[in-house]
Amino acid sequence: MAAQSWHRMEPREVRPFFETISAEKALDECGIKLQDDGEFSTDASFELDEIDFQKLALTVSLKIADFKTWIGGKLKADDLEVILVVKHGFLKRSEVVHRSSLGAKLPARWSVETETLARFGGGRNTQITMAICLANDKQPEPGTPFLPGHWLAKKTFALRSRTMPTLFDLRIRTDEDWIAVNFPPKTFFAVEYTGGIDTEIDEGASVATVWVHADAHAKLTTSALGEVVQPLLASEIITAILLESHYEWEKRTEVDDRSPLANLLTKLGGDTPMGLGELQAIAKNPSKLRAVIQDRLSVLGALR
Repeated sequence: MAAQSWHRMEPREVRPFFETISAEKALDECGIKLQDDGEFSTDASFELDEIDFQKLALTVSLKIADFKTWIGGKLKADDLEVILVVKHGFLKRSEVVHRSSLGAKLPARWSVETETLARFGGGRNTQITMAICLANDKQPEPGTPFLPGHWLAKKTFALRSRTMPTLFDLRIRTDEDWIAVNFPPKTFFAVEYTGGIDTEIDEGASVATVWVHADAHAKLTTSALGEVVQPLLASEIITAILLESHYEWEKRTEVDDRSPLANLLTKLGGDTPMGLGELQAIAKNPSKLRAVIQDRLSVLGALR
């Protein structure tokens, strides 16, 4: 059943629910199937090629541990709901596609419709999250969830493209916002490289901020245009990051295996990572660099 609203799921570090700590593993056995003829897997991350995304038919299995073994405290099954959320970091979009009361008879599996995936870039670099959340307001008590959307357990399946590493954080600007930072009001996007592509960075951090016009972002997230334009936009962003960071790695003889640059070399190389020397040579010709990235991100395929 599709839902019309969504409550943010906050990190447990912000709000530790020690009264329901036993619920954390309640979804561990849930699995995901990527194609109709595939097998369910409990793995949390999948790296896929472009042809794999074209065949996606996502189904999640609801193998939830008996709530009597973990619910504890004053909560009842009817106080909680199970939800399935689709989220895309690049498009800054999330949507609850299924939800059901934990006290009701749950289906054995939930599917994600093809039309839904199309709104999320065809599944590229998308997260599918199953979560057990509080369904209704409760009287606040220490260590106990009390607001709708507070989660007790969750399991996330990440679908990552082999050709599009996570390097940047995407944010939105309106006409007025662009003018305020001395850009033309109808700027499509701009890249602000902050540094660190050649060193290890904290989990969840990025080496650049990408600003996109609010009107363009709306089109990318509410129409089929997003699936077509996203690879082209991503290729331009990655090209800009590499060119702006060139001074940091142009004279290096080796790369830190834990750095975003090493991750990018892996993605650009296809079956085997691209060598640092090869990237250094290509980067001397921006047009060639852009062409290589367009090829790896299947830009032409998306335009057909």
